[in-house]
Amino acid sequence: MFKKMQAIVLGLLGLKEFGKDESGNLTLSEEQGQVIADVLGQPFVDKFKASMNQAGTDPQPLIDAITDHNAAQNTEQLTALQAQLAQAQKDKKTLQASIVQLSSAPEPEVPPVAAAIPRKEGVRSIMKVDMSKPHYRQLSDFLKNGYMAEGATIDVADLMQEFGTYLSQGANNFAMLDTVFQGFTSSQYFTETQAVTERRAVQALITSVSQQFSNKWTPSGKSKFRPLKIQNRRHKINVPIVPSEVLTSYIFDMYRENLAVDQMPIFYYIWQKLIYPQLMQDIELRMIFKGKYEELDWSGVTAGDAGQAPEKSMDGLETILATNRSGGNPDNIRFFDGDGFDYKTATDAEVLKFFSDFFKWMAPVFRTMPMNVGCSYELRMRYREAYKNKWGTGSGTQDHDYGSDRIDYSRHILTEMDGMYGSPILFATPKANMVKLRHINAPNKVINDVQKQDYEARIFGEYWMGVGFDYGEAVFAHCPKDYDPHAEITKVYGESTTYQQFKGTNPDMTASDFGSGSGGAGI
Repeated sequence: MFKKMQAIVLGLLGLKEFGKDESGNLTLSEEQGQVIADVLGQPFVDKFKASMNQAGTDPQPLIDAITDHNAAQNTEQLTALQAQLAQAQKDKKTLQASIVQLSSAPEPEVPPVAAAIPRKEGVRSIMKVDMSKPHYRQLSDFLKNGYMAEGATIDVADLMQEFGTYLSQGANNFAMLDTVFQGFTSSQYFTETQAVTERRAVQALITSVSQQFSNKWTPSGKSKFRPLKIQNRRHKINVPIVPSEVLTSYIFDMYRENLAVDQMPIFYYIWQKLIYPQLMQDIELRMIFKGKYEELDWSGVTAGDAGQAPEKSMDGLETILATNRSGGNPDNIRFFDGDGFDYKTATDAEVLKFFSDFFKWMAPVFRTMPMNVGCSYELRMRYREAYKNKWGTGSGTQDHDYGSDRIDYSRHILTEMDGMYGSPILFATPKANMVKLRHINAPNKVINDVQKQDYEARIFGEYWMGVGFDYGEAVFAHCPKDYDPHAEITKVYGESTTYQQFKGTNPDMTASDFGSGSGGAGI
């Protein structure tokens, strides 16, 4: 009923809705109030303003104000207004009766109809496609008939044309560049910044600012922290795609996704389903933590040679820590000895003592900062197993549940990082100190060329990425002196295998099989 009253006021003002103030409350201007007062009286305006932001307002005082105002007014106008109010009451009763009737009646059966393939609501068209191309005719037939004609394939020239159409749409490669830097699982723990080829922090790490007063300039916050060099590295993507090998999987994916034809062109499918997932896996599992840069000898490289392994294109965080630990610690990283601690052989009591001692050992100014403590899945699970065996369902600490990753009596969260698989390293540092670099003049293309070679479409791309710490003194880590991150990569992946090598020994496999983890992607 009150909403009906609001509708009457809006109608008198010739508006569709009321204005709002900075707090989001409905408002009525002085000019609007005067217009309503001329018709319904000032008492009505005062009551309406007071109640227009209150849910469930009783409309009776407003009706009384109208009645009082119009007692001396034209009877015909008053009768018309009362008729509106009466109709509102009637509409309310009719609506309530309809609700009761509908809720008690059984829902009518809906007859089955043939499924259509509409444009998915809310999904913008990626690009316009040429439906005269053979592979789109095959797709259209498949969606209509449920089967593909024999010999269905994609011409490499058509594929290259579609790649070019997609890449020419300005922002597409910027979007892809962003996904490269944000897509791998540990990206959330880094602070992203830009650099050309290397970075050194330009602002000192402040540890104190207050001091006793004097009338002379005596800058405080003097620290022993010195900025480290973080190297940015250039990476490339060289992936051969045989279009005929991806057509079937593409069409079935279109069918499952229920997308209109022009919402997932072949290029978008190849990037999202073949290249991008493998790229994210390479960055996370082989580069960002365990990578170790190895200068490539270009003099002996010719076109078609096997590509370098992903982990050889940059130094990862584990490599930085392990190199400092075994090489005299030139970066002044703070290492916790741990008295030969080995999580694989330690008892539950030794595991709990190690973690407790580690956090007590940290410098007080950092010990009080909330921080993620990076570790492997194996190390985190070993801690949780020991914790459960010791404390059962609760440690007795305040507001603490078994299963939490917050370390008892600290502000630190034990954080499993996917790329640290199998690692004995434990490290804590403020997020601002854990840096991920991208290029300040990064090209607006991740995929920047597609070339035809026989039955292959050769995809070329590039991007820049580097990781490191701004200040070694702000890193608190445990790392055994003999730990080699590269050895863990070899255990999982073996020696690096490129697609060309893989295809030579597995002639029945396709590029999509290779990209799903059967030996590495060579990108």
